[in-house]
Amino acid sequence: MFNRKNDSNPGERVVFETRPRFLANLKSTILKLIILIGIFYYFRTIISVVITLQEYVVKLVWLPLIQVTFYLLLIIIIFLIISIIFDIISWRRKKYQLTNQRVVIQKGILRRKRSSIQYPKIQDIEIYQGIVDRIVSAGDIEIYGGHEHTNIVLEDIPNPREVEDMIDRVMLGEDVGFKTQRSKTPKRSIIEEYDQKFKR
Repeated sequence: MFNRKNDSNPGERVVFETRPRFLANLKSTILKLIILIGIFYYFRTIISVVITLQEYVVKLVWLPLIQVTFYLLLIIIIFLIISIIFDIISWRRKKYQLTNQRVVIQKGILRRKRSSIQYPKIQDIEIYQGIVDRIVSAGDIEIYGGHEHTNIVLEDIPNPREVEDMIDRVMLGEDVGFKTQRSKTPKRSIIEEYDQKFKR
């Protein structure tokens, strides 16, 4: 969650908060996972092929082909595991927030980055959806500000059309997502109720 005490403006209220859609945001991570599973599955086959090649290579030039292949596969496996963990942590640390005053993006693991754009500065909103995005109901929302280089992108956001509609409605001044507070009648004591009942 955002640190609302330090980061929010006076009177600012949260309308909507989410993070990127898991499957849409981690497409490259899924590919890395498939490669990792493939390496584990074909590890013995690769080593046995290298052993066969080693016999022919030794006749020509002495090379520690088996050891090099083993360590190379090990390095690739370690790199893929670290990269997958980094991708998942990066996804967990990326958050999008709509308040009644602005759109906020927060991301970063070691170095935190926070970008926001006030509703009055928004000039245009565009939605991008690829085939995979449409399948998992996600997409990118690019929000353009009044000046150059003031655009922000909500990447792989769930239900982008609904979020765009929510932004439009907040810009028009609607209280989207806020619970309307009922006017509470002051509670009377039993004596006051009794007096009210039997007054003539």
